[in-house]
Amino acid sequence: MPPLYRLAEVGIYSLLNFLPLMVLALYPFRHRLRFSKTATAGLVVALSLLQIFLGWQAAFFSTSAGLLSAVSTLIYAAFYFFAVKVKVGKTGFTLLLLSNNANFIVTSSKCLEGLLFPSLARQSYRWSFSLCMLVVEMLVWIPLFFYMKKVYTPAVEKEPSGIEWRYLWLIPFTFYIIWYYTLYGNSTKSSLELALEPKNTIALFFINAGAFLVYYIVTRLLIEQQKNLRLQENNHLLEMQSLQYAYLQDKITEARRYKHDARHHLALMQELLKKGEYDKLTEYLGSFSNALPNVSDRIYCKNTSVSALLAYFAQQAENSGIEYTVNADIPEDIKIDVTDLSVLFGNLIENALHGCMADDSTKKKIMIWAKADSYSICVAVDNTFTGAPLTDSEGGFLSTKHEGKGIGTESVKSIAAKYSGVTKFEYGDGMFYASVMLNI
Repeated sequence: MPPLYRLAEVGIYSLLNFLPLMVLALYPFRHRLRFSKTATAGLVVALSLLQIFLGWQAAFFSTSAGLLSAVSTLIYAAFYFFAVKVKVGKTGFTLLLLSNNANFIVTSSKCLEGLLFPSLARQSYRWSFSLCMLVVEMLVWIPLFFYMKKVYTPAVEKEPSGIEWRYLWLIPFTFYIIWYYTLYGNSTKSSLELALEPKNTIALFFINAGAFLVYYIVTRLLIEQQKNLRLQENNHLLEMQSLQYAYLQDKITEARRYKHDARHHLALMQELLKKGEYDKLTEYLGSFSNALPNVSDRIYCKNTSVSALLAYFAQQAENSGIEYTVNADIPEDIKIDVTDLSVLFGNLIENALHGCMADDSTKKKIMIWAKADSYSICVAVDNTFTGAPLTDSEGGFLSTKHEGKGIGTESVKSIAAKYSGVTKFEYGDGMFYASVMLNI
C-alpha cells in the first residue's frame, strides 16, 4: 500500500487532468443536457472519483497504465456523448478541441516541471507536476473559457441551415494527428523524455495557436451564417405582417365604402317609409341585407393576429380555387409572443398554399386545425400535394425558391424549439401533413 501522500499526489493530478476539461466541455451545452444540472453534477463527481481510482491503479497496482488510460478516456467520452443532447458532430468537435488543449497542458506542465524541479520531473505524478499543471491550466483554460463563452457557445446553441457539424469535427481531429506526428512520429524517445524537451512544447504551442485561430474563424463564420438566417426570418416575418396589414386595410376601406353608401340606402328607405310603400321597403331591405358582407365568415378565432392571417390566406385560397377549411380556437390573451404566432401560422399556411398551387390534381384543399389551452397550443395544417418534396441528406426540406433549406420550415422548427415543442412533417397519399405543438 503506497503512503497517503502519494495517493494524494496521484488523486490531485487525476482531478486536474479531468475535471476542468469536463466542465469546459459541458458549458456550451448546459441548456441541452439529458439530465438535470444537479444530476449531471453528481455524475461528474462520480466520474471524478472513478478517474482518481483509475489513476491509483495505473500508478501503483497495474503494469498496463496505457490500457487504463485508454479505458479512462473511453469512459468520460461515452459519458459526454450521452449526457449532451446535440448532434454528435458538435460534441465531437468540442471534445477534440479541448482534448488537444489538455494534451498541450500536460506536455507543457511536464516541461515546466523539468525546468523548475529537475529532480522530481522524472518521477510520476509528483506534487511538483500538479503545481505546474495548475499554473499552466490557469494560463490556458481561463482565456479558453472566455472564448467558449463569448464565441463558441453562441455558435453551437442554434442549428445552422446546412450540414456543417457533420464534418467540422475533422478540423480538431486533423490538428490532433499533426500534434501526435510532431511529437511521436519520428522519435524513439519515451513520452516523458519528449515532454521534457522545451522545443517540443514550443512546437505544440504553435500548433495549438494555429488551431485556435482556425477554431475562431470557423465559429465566427457560423455566427455570421446564423445572423443571415435570422435576417431572412425577420424579412419573412415582415412579409407576414405586411399581409396582415394589407388585409386589415382592405377591410377598413370596405367598411368606409359601406358607411358611405349606407347614407344613400337610409335616405331611400326613409322615402319609401314616408310614402307607405311597405312592400317595396321590405323588398329593398332584403336586397340590402344580402349585399352586406358576411363578416362572421372571416373571423376564425378570438386572436386578432391569427384571425387576420387566416382570413388573408382564405382570400388567397379562394382566388386560386382551393378549398379552405379552418377550425381554430386561439384566445386573444395566449401567452405566446404575437410575432412567433404570426411566423408560425404564416409559414405553415403559406407553405400549404404553395404546395396546393404546385399540385396538379383537380380538387385542391387546405385544412387547418388549431387549439390552445392553458398548457399548450397545437396546430395542424394539411394540404393536397402530388410528388415528393425536395429533402437533404438529413431529411430537412429544401426550398423550391432558392438554394438550401426552406426558410419557412426552419422558422417553424426554431419557434418550436424556443417553446420546448415538437414539429412533424409528413407526406403521402396525395397529402402533406404539418403539425406543431408548443408548450405555454
